Amino acid sequence: MWIPVSPEERAEVTRALDELLLLPLFSNSKRYPTLLRYVVEQTLEGRGDEIKERSIGIDVFGRPPDYDTNLDTIVRYTAGEVRKRLAVYYRDAGDLPIQIRLTARAYHAEFLRLTEAGPQPQAVAAPLPSRNVAMWWLVASAAVLVLVLAGYFAWDHFHNNAISRFWDPLIDHKTPTIISLGGVVVSPGSRLGTSAASDVGGVNPYLSFENGLAMGRAAALLNALGGSYRVQPSSITTLAEIRENPTVLVGAYNNDWTYRLAAPLRFHFTPHPDEEIVDAQTPGRRWIRDGSRPFNEAPDYALVARFRNPSTDSMVVLIAGLQRFGTDAASQFVTSREQLAALDRLIGSDWGNRNVEVVLRVDVVNGRSGAPSIVATHVW
Repeated sequence: MWIPVSPEERAEVTRALDELLLLPLFSNSKRYPTLLRYVVEQTLEGRGDEIKERSIGIDVFGRPPDYDTNLDTIVRYTAGEVRKRLAVYYRDAGDLPIQIRLTARAYHAEFLRLTEAGPQPQAVAAPLPSRNVAMWWLVASAAVLVLVLAGYFAWDHFHNNAISRFWDPLIDHKTPTIISLGGVVVSPGSRLGTSAASDVGGVNPYLSFENGLAMGRAAALLNALGGSYRVQPSSITTLAEIRENPTVLVGAYNNDWTYRLAAPLRFHFTPHPDEEIVDAQTPGRRWIRDGSRPFNEAPDYALVARFRNPSTDSMVVLIAGLQRFGTDAASQFVTSREQLAALDRLIGSDWGNRNVEVVLRVDVVNGRSGAPSIVATHVW
């Protein structure tokens, strides 16, 4: 660890901080740069050991002196996000001459100064991901890269009123959209042998090819429309993130957030082991796969929804099938001008500022999804 002493050294740290806070990792938020600047400046002034959770809550976030830190976790959550963003930036940026860290179990800054000659024992590189994590993100990133490029060059194809109506409430938000992917882990006790990955500290989730395609289509369209986004597994997505960011949830029974946030809606998913979409306003109306037919031949059903979640006051999009075929079809639907134009013809074109749900059916032949068709809608 390097301790800046002279005014010149402190000025170097301040310049490095200013450059860091211009990055989208920080500039798209008000909280993250404010906290980091406060911590760095206090540390440079020699008051790093005096920085406490309560003092940050009062000085940075305007909390009253007697606020309950157990109930109001804004400091802990924001500091955790700052630590993650710093780790991501320095992992990808290489050996920058000055690096800023936020200590893991306290709230003061640490500084690393790297020289060009010789190894630096005080500089600790960010840990490399495990082989499973690297492979998971390699597959996901490859799908995103290919489809983002396709989306970028297909701007003229994508840009039309129906697509804008669906996606503008997310694009207009100042914070990046979170694309939160469902994944599964091996679970010998379950009927299918797998269960939704929901343990942040557990083993790395498996991602289906169709979920990767759905993620890539959503990312490509957001990119083409000029929106910012980040991709992450649903197992690490937090309620605080959903509250602060528009969110696209990919997958149903492999994504706990989809099940939870869709539960109050008219069309929603039933819990395991039934695996069906039901209509809360019409008892007995449901959509379920035909269990008498082979898995790769039975029609699948999906739920597409775009709504403002009343508990978080944030925009949420669901792209979720009963199985992977439905999720694939749902992602086709929300990125297709023809499909969204068909929705216009069915419900009118005045739904842009309203909540909307669509139940889709997709035929499956030899394990391949056909074009989705609308079987039910609800607008409110």
